[in-house]
Amino acid sequence: MEMDFDFRRRLEGLQSKMGELEIDLVVYGSCQNFQYLTGLPIEWRRGTDLMHSQDNVFVPRQGDPILTLSPASSKHAEEAWIGDVRTMEKDDDYKEIADKVASDLGWEGGRIGVGDHLWGSTWIEVAWAFKGAKFRSAEALMDHIRMIKEPAEVELLRKVARLTDEVMEEIISGVEDGVTQQDLRLRIEMAGRNMGASDVSFPPTGGFVKAGSEASDDPFTYPRDEGLVPGCSIAFDVGFVLDGYCSDWGRSVYWGPASDEVSKGYAALQQAVVETVDLMRDGSMKVCDVFPSIEKALDREGYGDYLRARLPHGSVGHQIGIEVHEPPWLKPENDDLLKEGMVMCLEPKLWHAGEYYLRVEDMVLVKQDGAEFLTNFDRELFQL
Repeated sequence: MEMDFDFRRRLEGLQSKMGELEIDLVVYGSCQNFQYLTGLPIEWRRGTDLMHSQDNVFVPRQGDPILTLSPASSKHAEEAWIGDVRTMEKDDDYKEIADKVASDLGWEGGRIGVGDHLWGSTWIEVAWAFKGAKFRSAEALMDHIRMIKEPAEVELLRKVARLTDEVMEEIISGVEDGVTQQDLRLRIEMAGRNMGASDVSFPPTGGFVKAGSEASDDPFTYPRDEGLVPGCSIAFDVGFVLDGYCSDWGRSVYWGPASDEVSKGYAALQQAVVETVDLMRDGSMKVCDVFPSIEKALDREGYGDYLRARLPHGSVGHQIGIEVHEPPWLKPENDDLLKEGMVMCLEPKLWHAGEYYLRVEDMVLVKQDGAEFLTNFDRELFQL
């Protein structure tokens, strides 16, 4: 990734948190924080069995990190901003590497934070090398830094959002009688990859709800292998990965003539999102204010009782970045203040059991003087 990321800011932010928590060393294997801290395009999304146990970054509370790379990842050594990169040869013993890292860092005992995706074998080698260590989780130590997106990150999020809009323009224009939910899932993933996405950020869905069906606690009882018929709402939830950053997008469309209730409900849902985004800017509201803003607009239009967030989880979205779901979550109990550089996914849903399930989800950038929709799919398109 040839982007102008501020890696020194990221390092200092992590080390500041380490100081607060009296953590002397953090070790990240191939994971979201490894990507964020090193900038290296080493795959971590598909599971630890496809990664390499020697790809780790050691971050002391003071001073510069040490990066170790497996033979398979050694080609990335010259891409690293970190000065001390130790590449492995095929027959090298990682225990010796870990011992040397501990010696060079002057380890005399203390607390070590361990991140996601650190191999068990690596953990054992670190425990032997860093004698007297006490361990704790380090997976959330960079949340406060990752919460505010740098300009280069915003551009990557804007790029993957634009790709998502373009994919779904193609997909929705091709919806026809008889298509199944499985058909749509496969079409969406294939179209995204054809347009350049490296992955999906979660399995895409296009859930059918047939008007007049039996009400249940699960909105999506329509058989996955049964074809689309008129009188169905289709709720899309789609995300891709491009250049290491995620998208998350949602819309609903209706196959066949839609009743006034469902058409006006979807218009009300769109209006609630737009009105809420109009209020969002640096310092203008807290995260917990997002839900009541959406709720107020839907109550006014007569659809508040169908707002799914009135159910116990109470969430109308989350932040997004390297991971598709990042804190803060847009929940009523979260009193974090909106800040410039946050990128939120607002995703309220209307659910009338047995009749329709409608969703709108947009990626929204919080700015100093307002907010910007990064996803810009046609808000008027509904009835197909």
